[in-house]
Amino acid sequence: MMVRKIILIGKGLLVSVLLAGCATTEVVPENDRQVAFVTVHHAILHIPVSATYRWSDGFMQQSEANVIKNVPMHRLLKQGIEQEMQRKGYRQVPQTEQADINISFAAALTSALDDRQIQEKYGLVPGLMVNPLNPKRYEKGTLIFDVLNPQTNKLAWRTAGQALASLEEIPLQERKARIKVFIKKLLAFLPEKE
Repeated sequence: MMVRKIILIGKGLLVSVLLAGCATTEVVPENDRQVAFVTVHHAILHIPVSATYRWSDGFMQQSEANVIKNVPMHRLLKQGIEQEMQRKGYRQVPQTEQADINISFAAALTSALDDRQIQEKYGLVPGLMVNPLNPKRYEKGTLIFDVLNPQTNKLAWRTAGQALASLEEIPLQERKARIKVFIKKLLAFLPEKE
């Protein structure tokens, strides 16, 4: 009798596990899992130990003002890049002739700039291959960061990253934290200065 009860309890547990395994749940992407990066070096550019930078003229025209509605993404990305540049030992200067490098970035969601257009315009694609389960909540975003030689105004270094961006309203501090992690990975190969 006792053996029969144990078998019935065991069968009940097995059925519960199988039913739970069949339930559908939406998987929310994690920051560090749903990303892809690619870096290319176009030219040799000597960057001194006490390197300085400035924003390239006209770089704002390369990026959408409202990457995500009601979120000042352009400003947040710019601030995030400036903080990471400072952390890496670069100092911002106002004049072109004082800068060792010029920098710029472009940011867009897939709905505004898809992988084919990125390849045509920038010559590289990070290649994040994901289809968000809920395109109203998430969309693939691309951030391209350029380093230009200020003497020639030619591209010296380019890196691009893609990640799933949350289209929903999330706390500003959380969004800044996500941007910080992403930019740190994006600029990982940019030399650090002491």
